[in-house]
Amino acid sequence: MNKIGILASTAAALATTVVATPAADAHAQSIVLCSQAALRTAITQANAAPGPNTLLLAPGCTYTLTAPDNGPNGLPLITSDITITGSLLGTQNVIRRQSATDFRIFAVEGPNGRLTLNNLTVRDGRAGAGGSEGGGGILSGTGTRLTLNSVEVTRNVAVATAPGGGVMSFGTLIVRNSTVSHNIATAYAGGIGSESSANISNTTVTGNSSREEGGGIAAAGSLTLTNSRVTDNGGRWRGGGLYANNLTGTVTDTLIRGNTAVADVPEGGGIATQGTTTLTLERTTVFANRSLGDAGGGGISNGAASTMTLRNSSVTNNYATSAPGGISNSGAITLQATPVVDNVPSNCTPSVITGCTN
Repeated sequence: MNKIGILASTAAALATTVVATPAADAHAQSIVLCSQAALRTAITQANAAPGPNTLLLAPGCTYTLTAPDNGPNGLPLITSDITITGSLLGTQNVIRRQSATDFRIFAVEGPNGRLTLNNLTVRDGRAGAGGSEGGGGILSGTGTRLTLNSVEVTRNVAVATAPGGGVMSFGTLIVRNSTVSHNIATAYAGGIGSESSANISNTTVTGNSSREEGGGIAAAGSLTLTNSRVTDNGGRWRGGGLYANNLTGTVTDTLIRGNTAVADVPEGGGIATQGTTTLTLERTTVFANRSLGDAGGGGISNGAASTMTLRNSSVTNNYATSAPGGISNSGAITLQATPVVDNVPSNCTPSVITGCTN
């Protein structure tokens, strides 16, 4: 992947004092004072020091970024192994953009970029014309690792036909116990975009939107989605909730509810697959999703080269303007102990799926 920007200047790095403290686990730790300059300096110093390094945010502080640090990025590029941890006391830490200039909050660059965020909020980022790789809140490049633990990613935007309103990852993505909400992409992946490997657990993805596929999540490569909620997202084309393209993945103990695909030919209000995709749903509920337009599959649309297996799951009360309202299938689907019922205007017809009746 091309460089996303440049590191903060040495002069800026010297402008703010960061208090360093030793760590028992051999991770270098620094306490970051409550200012934009202090956070930028701390990241620059951590990049330059032997890692891994942990930055501890000031209790209750909102770090407001009023101008980009480099190119389309609000903070220095993450080029080493850095953990940024918010305070567990009182109000959760927030890192936000407040500027007339477009820039995302974080960018992680390979091959050595490793960013872990704990217990904080990333909001109001905006990847503009200079941020074509997307990631309104966070962009993580090829060969990187991004881990979000108890993080809220909210109200970020990827503009200028860029993907990943909240998060766009081209490396390894791990999301735990987090919320990704109300982000917007002018291309695909309103909430989360992953082009390599994603493991998402105990996470809510809600209220996101995209002008193309994957209002909530758009993923390629591999995906493990566990014990999560994908609700009330909107995609203009395929997969209002989840879009899987050339993917091997599992969705387990998850709710896919209230998502919408809307355009001339939308497909899969809840879930849409394309390309050579193998997707397994286990104990997953696909409920009250909608496909509004000339194509069906209010609950699920399965592409011609895709294979889906649904076990101990349900596809119910979904709606499509054109039949079927439940599952539209052009590939291969296996239903095991999975009712497909009460969908409008039909459950599966004109698709033919063994075990699905209308």
